[in-house]
Amino acid sequence: MTTTFRGAGASPALGASHDTADIAIIGMAGVYPQADDIDVLWANILARKDAVTESPQDWLNGSGIFDPDTTDLSRIYTRRGGFLGDLSRFDPRRFGTMPLSVTGAQPDQFLALKIAQDALEDAGYPAGQHDHTATGVILGHSVHMHRANSNGIQQTWIADQTRHMLRALLPDTPPERIDEAVRIMQLTLPKLSKDAVPGLVPNIMTGRICNRLDLMGPNYIIDAACSSSIIAVDLAISELRAGRADMMLAGGVNTTTSPLVYVVFCSVDALSRNGRIRPFDANANGTVLGEGAGIVALKRLADALRDGDRIHAVIKGVGQSSDGKSSGLMAPRLEGEVLAVRRAYAQTRVDPATIGLVEAHGTGIPLGDRTEVEALRTVFGARDGKLATIPIGSVKSMIGHCIPASGSAAIIKMAFALSRQVIPPTLCDDVSGDLGLADTQFHVATEARPW
Repeated sequence: MTTTFRGAGASPALGASHDTADIAIIGMAGVYPQADDIDVLWANILARKDAVTESPQDWLNGSGIFDPDTTDLSRIYTRRGGFLGDLSRFDPRRFGTMPLSVTGAQPDQFLALKIAQDALEDAGYPAGQHDHTATGVILGHSVHMHRANSNGIQQTWIADQTRHMLRALLPDTPPERIDEAVRIMQLTLPKLSKDAVPGLVPNIMTGRICNRLDLMGPNYIIDAACSSSIIAVDLAISELRAGRADMMLAGGVNTTTSPLVYVVFCSVDALSRNGRIRPFDANANGTVLGEGAGIVALKRLADALRDGDRIHAVIKGVGQSSDGKSSGLMAPRLEGEVLAVRRAYAQTRVDPATIGLVEAHGTGIPLGDRTEVEALRTVFGARDGKLATIPIGSVKSMIGHCIPASGSAAIIKMAFALSRQVIPPTLCDDVSGDLGLADTQFHVATEARPW
C-alpha cells in the first residue's frame, strides 16, 4: 500500500478526460443491521444471519399508529425491520464536533461522516495525512421527512397548534397552564439548538464531510429512491472520468427510518405482513425496510495500479433507465428494466454470457421479483441446458431494504464476493415456481460456495 496520494496540485491527470476508464474500488466502509462494520456484514452474510428484528422500544415514541390488522392509511401493520439500534451512535469528539450540534440534528449526517472517514482509512488515505484537494463525495440519501425535521416541526408548528387547540377546548384554563402543557410535550423531544440547525438541511451531509475531512472535490447528495447508491457511484465515476477528481467517495445513507416511511409503504401494502423478507421465495409477501450506510472509495484503475493501492473490485460502468409511461406510477415495467441491463452491457462491452453472479434488486415483493427475473431472462436468454449456471441473490434478505443505502450494501457484498472468490448465500426457503426461474439460466444461491 502506497502512503502517497496525488491531489489537485500534484496530479497531471486532473482536468484531463478519461472517457472509458475502468474504476477501482480501493476502500469500503459501512454499518448495517447487526453489523458495526463491513467485515461483520460479510461474516453475517456467509453465516446466513437474518438481521431483521422488532423495532426499538422508543421507535414509535408513544404513538398508537401500530395495528397489525389495520387497513387505515394513517397506521402501520408491522414494526419489523433491519434497525441499527445502538450501532447508530456517534462520538462527536472524534471529529471535533460540538455535542450540541448532534442533539436534535439528523443522525444520518454524522454516521455518514464516520463512514466516510472509515472508507478513506480502508483505502490507505486517512484524512489529515494526505492531500485530498482532488477528493470529492456524492451520497444517495432520501430527502423525505426524517427525525430531525420531525423534531423541528413538533418543537415549532405542532407546539403552537397544540397551544391553540387547548385554548379552544379549555377556554377557562389559565394561559400559563396551557404553556406548561406544551413545555412538557417539548421536553419529551430532542433539544433544538442553534448548533443543530445545519443538521436539519439534507444537503449539508456531504458538505459536513468535506469540512471535517478537508476534501475539496465536488460534493452533493442525490435522491433516486432505491437506486440512489448506484446513481451516486455512477456520478462519482463521471467525475473521475471527466478529470474533475482523482478520488471519489460514493454510496448511500439511511440510518434512521421514521414511522412515516412505514405509513407510506403500508398504504400500498408493500411491506411483509409477517415481517420476513424472502426474495424469490414461494411465501414472499412483501418487503421489509432496513437501515444502513455504506461508502466506497473510488479511483481510476490505472491510477490505483500506479499507486499500488489494494483493489477490492473494478467497476466498468452503470446502466440506467426510466420506465416511461406504464400502467402504474409505482409498478415495475419490464421494458424499463430490460433497457437498463442492456445499456449496462452495451456501455461496458461485457458479454452477458461471461457473467458468473448476479446481485438482484430482490425486494421480496412478488410482482417486482417476477419482473426482474423476466428482464434477466430477456437479456441473458432462456436456459439452454438442464442446469442453471448463474447464481442470483439479494442482500436485502438479511438486512431489509435500506432504500437509498440498499445499493451500497449490494456493491460491498459483490466486492467481497469477487475478492474472496465466494458465491454468497441468500435467505430463501422455497424458491417460487411462479417466477419462471426454471426457464432461465439463473438459480437462487442459498448456500456459500467457492467461486
